[in-house]
Amino acid sequence: MTTERPPSGQPEQHAPGFGAPRPEDRLRIEVEDAASSKWWARILYTFGSQYGRTELRFVGRNEDGRTLYASDTFPGPPLDQTPPEEAWAPGLEASLSQLWREIARDGWSESSRGAKPCELTFSRRMGS
Repeated sequence: MTTERPPSGQPEQHAPGFGAPRPEDRLRIEVEDAASSKWWARILYTFGSQYGRTELRFVGRNEDGRTLYASDTFPGPPLDQTPPEEAWAPGLEASLSQLWREIARDGWSESSRGAKPCELTFSRRMGS
């Protein structure tokens, strides 16, 4: 079977439903200090927290660094001291599961997973 290419300068024709491959959007999951987004929130969290704990959350950021998704917050140690784990950051797993479901509902598919539970990358076709 031979495939004929259109003459130079003319757009390539595709069968219905089989367009040219579209590039993919990528979404990376990160943990952030929820108070880091606003200066006044940092002060409130500092005065209201016990034992140096802070409010953390998972965020889904695109390749430009824009936050597209944010999970519910959960208490945890400051990020510069130790990475959070469920044992000392209760609510971590529930927040991550809630964010994962929201992202999947919007058409994203998990494309890679790192060593830590929150090291996730999602992708979807642009325009989806």
